[in-house]
Amino acid sequence: MKCIKAIKQTNLHELGQIARVPDNLAHQRVTSGYWKYISKTEWKDAGRVEPIHAEPKQKKVKSEKEEKSYKRKTKRK
Repeated sequence: MKCIKAIKQTNLHELGQIARVPDNLAHQRVTSGYWKYISKTEWKDAGRVEPIHAEPKQKKVKSEKEEKSYKRKTKRK
């Protein structure tokens, strides 16, 4: 987890917004030029904004799965 701060305003993020995000997401944002790395102390002093976690993919429940038919295929001659 890394702490980053917005240095340019966009439609999605305000100038000075602080976020705590996973390493790979932080790297992507910082290389875009709109964010910069900050110390964890600065994140703590700002009021500890909740960390952003990647949303896990939801698995289908058995009732939602399509039922497969296991019929034998007949050979055509």
